[in-house]
Amino acid sequence: MANLKAIRKRIQGVAGTQQLTRAMKLVAAAKLRRAQESALAQRPYAEALGKIIGHLGNRLEEGAHPLLAKRPMKKALLLLYSSDRGLCGAFNLNICRAGEQFIQGQADDGVEVAVAAIGKKGFEFMQGREYPVVHNYQDLFADITFDSISRIGNELAAEYVKGDYDGLFVLYNQFKSPAVQRVTLQQVLPVSLEDTDADDNLVEHLFEPSKEELLDAVFPMYVNLQLFQALLESVASEMGARMTAMDNATNNAADLIKRLTLIYNKARQETITRELMDIVGGAEALS
Repeated sequence: MANLKAIRKRIQGVAGTQQLTRAMKLVAAAKLRRAQESALAQRPYAEALGKIIGHLGNRLEEGAHPLLAKRPMKKALLLLYSSDRGLCGAFNLNICRAGEQFIQGQADDGVEVAVAAIGKKGFEFMQGREYPVVHNYQDLFADITFDSISRIGNELAAEYVKGDYDGLFVLYNQFKSPAVQRVTLQQVLPVSLEDTDADDNLVEHLFEPSKEELLDAVFPMYVNLQLFQALLESVASEMGARMTAMDNATNNAADLIKRLTLIYNKARQETITRELMDIVGGAEALS
C-alpha cells in the first residue's frame, strides 16, 4: 500500500509539472507571434539602409567618418545576446559556447576580446569563466524599443571612436522558425562600405543638407539599427526555443504519466490479487 501511495503521489507531481509546462508553452507561443512579427517587419528596413550604406562605398574618401576608421585589430568587443531567463532549451548554451570559441579563436590570432553582455545568462557564463565583461545590460527585454538599444549603440560607438577597441562584433541567434535558430556572428564596426550595384557608380550623388551632416545621421542610425535587428531576432529565437522546450517537456510528462499509471495499475492489481489469496487461504484454514 505504501508503494501505491508513492506512485500516486509521483503521478500527481508530474501532472502538476505538466500543467505548468503547458501554460508556459502557451505564454511563449503568444510572445513568439509578436516577436516574430516585429523581427520580420524590421528586416526590410535594415536591408534597405544597408543598401544605402553600400551605395556610398565608392563615393567616400577614407576617413570620411569616425565609424569608418579601420585600425589594426588588436582589441575587439563582442556584444553577446542571450536571455535573462532559462527554460529555453539549448538557446543560451549554444550562443555562449559560440562566444567562447570566438574569444579563443581571436586570442590565437593575438586579438584581445572583451565582452558586452545583453542578457543575464550570457553575463553569468562569461563571468563564470573569467572572461573580461566590460558591459552588462540586463532587464532590457522589458522595454524592447529602438531608443533602448540606441543608447547602447551610441555608447559602444563612442568607445570605438575613442579607440577603446578596434572592432565591434555582434553574436546572436537569428530566427528561422520556432524550432530552428541559427547562431550568427556579424561585424558592426568599423562600418563596411561594400557597393552593392556596380552600375550605380556612374551616378552622381548630391548630399543634402551636407555630406558631413548626412553621414553623422546615417552611420550611427545604421549601427543602432543592426543592433536593434539582432535584438528582435534574439527575442524571437528565445521565445521559439522556449515554446519548443516546453512542448517537449509537456509531451515527456504525458509519457511519464502513462508509464507511472501502468506501473500503478500493475501494483494495484498485484495487491488485490495478494489480498484475495490471503482471504481464500484464511477461508480454507477455517473449513
